[in-house]
Amino acid sequence: MDEVIRLFNENKIRYLVFGGQAVRLEGMPRFTMDWDIFIPSKDLNNMQHINKLLIDELDLPIVPIGRHGENIIQTYQTRWGVIQFHLAVAGIRSFDEAEKESIFHDNENGLKIKCISRSDLIMSKKSVSRPQDIADIEFLEIKSE
Repeated sequence: MDEVIRLFNENKIRYLVFGGQAVRLEGMPRFTMDWDIFIPSKDLNNMQHINKLLIDELDLPIVPIGRHGENIIQTYQTRWGVIQFHLAVAGIRSFDEAEKESIFHDNENGLKIKCISRSDLIMSKKSVSRPQDIADIEFLEIKSE
């Protein structure tokens, strides 16, 4: 995924990593196979730019939210693994607000990855509350103290 994140950073793509990868980047030893990436739902130029950058990987283009709420999560199997583009995230206000509080984490290769803030990550995890989310929340709350 380093190649995708590097492309996003170099091309000023608006994105925020959240979910299991963001928890892992916060320091929790955690295995997750997919990358959850929050992108602004109304920034059509951003979507078009992503589609152009990943044209060889995406079997269908990323599209806006449909009139009936469809396309909120768009999942792609790529050579780097599964990428899920989210146009909305449970427990998170708008992308614009989340972006204002975003943080960068260096991954194990020194690449800067733009993530939602720890407090937004906790809110998102609390909104879903799957068994793994509970463990993630406990880790993140202890780290916040």
